[in-house]
Amino acid sequence: MTFLKRILQYRIYRRLVISYLLLMIVTITLLCTILYTLFSSSAVKEIEQSSKEMLSQVSYTANVVYKQVQDITFQLLNDNQIMTFIYADEENKLINYNASLLLGKVNGLNPLIANISLYNFTNGAYVDTAGYEPDRKFAAAKQTQYIGLYPQEKVKEGKESLHVLTFKILPEQFAGIITSAIIVDLKESTIQNTMLSISASQKDANYFVVDSKGTVLSHSDTTRFMDNFSSQDYIQDILKGDKLQGSLVRSIDHKQMLITYVNSSALNWYFISVRPYDQLLSNIHQLRNMTLLFGFLLFIIGLTLSLLFSGNFYNPIKALVDKVNENGNAAKPPLLRFDEYELLSEAFSSSLESAKTMQNSLNRSTELLNNSYIFNVIKGNLDKGVIAYEVGREWLERLRGPQFAVLLFRIDGLRMLKERYNAFDRRLFRFAVSNIAQELLSKVFKVDIAIVEEEETVILIQTDQVSFDKDFYFLLAEIQDTINAYYKITVSISIGDLCDSVGDINGSYQCAQQYMKEKLFAGNGAILDATSVSRGKEMTTRYPSSNERKLIDSIKLCHKKSIQNEVSIWSGYLARSSHTQAIQYTNFLFHAIIREFESITEWWAMDPIEFNQVMDDIHYIETLDEMEQLLTSFCFRIVSLIEENKNDVAAAKNAKVIEEVKRFLHKQYADPSLSLELASDHVGLSAGYIGKLFKSITGSSFNDYVAIIRMEQAKTWLTTTNEAVAQIGEKVGIYNVSYFSTLFKKKYGMTPSQYREQPGP
Repeated sequence: MTFLKRILQYRIYRRLVISYLLLMIVTITLLCTILYTLFSSSAVKEIEQSSKEMLSQVSYTANVVYKQVQDITFQLLNDNQIMTFIYADEENKLINYNASLLLGKVNGLNPLIANISLYNFTNGAYVDTAGYEPDRKFAAAKQTQYIGLYPQEKVKEGKESLHVLTFKILPEQFAGIITSAIIVDLKESTIQNTMLSISASQKDANYFVVDSKGTVLSHSDTTRFMDNFSSQDYIQDILKGDKLQGSLVRSIDHKQMLITYVNSSALNWYFISVRPYDQLLSNIHQLRNMTLLFGFLLFIIGLTLSLLFSGNFYNPIKALVDKVNENGNAAKPPLLRFDEYELLSEAFSSSLESAKTMQNSLNRSTELLNNSYIFNVIKGNLDKGVIAYEVGREWLERLRGPQFAVLLFRIDGLRMLKERYNAFDRRLFRFAVSNIAQELLSKVFKVDIAIVEEEETVILIQTDQVSFDKDFYFLLAEIQDTINAYYKITVSISIGDLCDSVGDINGSYQCAQQYMKEKLFAGNGAILDATSVSRGKEMTTRYPSSNERKLIDSIKLCHKKSIQNEVSIWSGYLARSSHTQAIQYTNFLFHAIIREFESITEWWAMDPIEFNQVMDDIHYIETLDEMEQLLTSFCFRIVSLIEENKNDVAAAKNAKVIEEVKRFLHKQYADPSLSLELASDHVGLSAGYIGKLFKSITGSSFNDYVAIIRMEQAKTWLTTTNEAVAQIGEKVGIYNVSYFSTLFKKKYGMTPSQYREQPGP
């Protein structure tokens, strides 16, 4: 009664009992089904095998009989008396008598043979051993094989008909004319008796033989002799198959039948047995009943065990439920109305949530304190009283060194990162960088992390090494490769100088920041330290004014290849400068280009913001390659504006006029009297109009353009001839050598003589 009361009252207990019962039922059902199926299938396979063996024996017997027929035929064809009968031109009773005696002897030695007969179609003679009437039409019919097989029903006057398998042999023919035939009649009952004698008698079982066309040659039901079974589905499957033996399960006359067959390779006969499937296992019902009884007993045992096991498992649960109710954590309705697991789950969830909340608060507080302390250590704020005394003392115990170094990790391509990802995603990137770096570095060093700026992560490491070996740099490279492999971003790393006291950590951080500036020259993904950045760049270099003028001239001439070359030269010059000079000179250059071509915004109604935007882009330059790309694209943009103006339909005529003026200048640059008025007269327009038009289209004044042409030609003659500077000045239309030298130095930053004396490229 205790078990019944628990089942009715406790929901979880009911589930346990039902679960165990279902498990028992499924297990017992599967076990009984598998055992029953294995036994029945094994029995059927044994019966199939025995049937195949029986049919194989019958097939072997038929092959032996066929061999006997061949031997008899060979014996007859090699006998003189038989050959005399076959080839006799006229009928001779003595010859017939001798042949008949020999046939009788042969037939007597082979009791399986019902009759042997001979035909001589030349003289019409006929002899046999059983006294049947001759069938000359059948005997004389042509056949494709040497020995033909024909099932027949023969009738003798006054006697019952006899089912025979007739073997017809046509001896060798001349000129295609059939002159004789040997007929051997085999008793059909011979094969059937052999099959019945080997197999056990069974009700509704059939044994028969069919040829390759499906014609019945022998059947346990004699009335089916010579019937054609080729329309039967299972016969079609057997005839179409290429197996020598096999078995099928088919429904015949609404009964499940087991069909086994064996093919005789010598005769091409199929020996087939068809037996009812339900009669194969005579004790199948007894087996089924025993299996059910066995399963029922197992069920009773399983029911008892399930009740015992359920009680043992449920007792701890009931104790917990009572404990929860005693503590007042839940109401006390009848247990049938609520789930014990739900009650326990709510109680434990509440306790767990409280514990998690407290733990998270502690973790956040600890993390904030740690980050705050590391941040102040790195910033050098320990002496400003911003850290609680207890926390500071704990961290001082933790920061034992003896050596400290600050590693600065900065994600490359900050501007692209801001454009592609929101602030939350960028925080995830920084978090991933810090986690990967901490995981790999903590294998070798004691590591603490602080996020100082948006784009950078600072890691403080403690080591006992006085200098970093090559394995340390390999480790940093591994960190970079791991970050790139997982997140497809690159990270640059700078290494602050080693220090031996907590107070000097700020100095290590400042060194790391200073070294990170050298990323401008080293490129993205660099690892920078005091050794790698000692490049001797602190020397003072002059601003490359000549490079600036050449670049502006190339822009005016719209020579993109020259622009690329000048930008490359500019980048190479900056690579030999310090970081401060490189940034300063880059700003100077962009300001100079904007001042030179700001008139474009006035003449072509261009938005000046497009020019000024480039000054904002300079602040995001991280490497010289990025600077070179920005400068090149900016110059190409100006060139495209100039070319777009040239291609404008409204300005096409003006552009043509200016092109004619430029051709005139290239031809007449050596004329010292070359002037704006002379060029205006050449194209038939006023000097004031040509001056403004020339400035708007080329971006350069008329006089500046003439000076550019003359200086470029003078530069060529200085390097290719030995003529005096004064003579070269006269050849380009400037007879005042002092003025010529001044113009040349203004454009190229050196006098003509200095330019000639400098080494060639």
